Amino acid sequence: MLFTYSEEMDNKNDQWIVQLKKGVFELAILLLIRNKPMYGYELTNQLNYIPLFTLADGSIYPILKRMVNKKWVEAYWQESMEGPRRKYYKITEEGLEIVQQRMNDYKELYQALERLQEGKNE
Repeated sequence: MLFTYSEEMDNKNDQWIVQLKKGVFELAILLLIRNKPMYGYELTNQLNYIPLFTLADGSIYPILKRMVNKKWVEAYWQESMEGPRRKYYKITEEGLEIVQQRMNDYKELYQALERLQEGKNE
């Protein structure tokens, strides 16, 4: 079988990565705030250290709002010594449960894909 690269394949791969990233942004945010509360700009900077999670400025706020609505995260305002007050986000007990559940799901999914790659689909 001859493999030929095409621009169409590249575009399909880009869309696949976009969808994959959308599915894990919430989990990545929960993992970051599991250890300490963070404000939106701080979260964006931390995510941007990992190229897969690069976010444009301001893009994180709809995600955080959705997570607050799901009660995975609580938001609160805190004064800052470096400028205006900041809205911090901290994980809730429900958010911690989601982290555990999603991490288990991703591990199972990864292991299943590994088995398929190795030809062990039984």
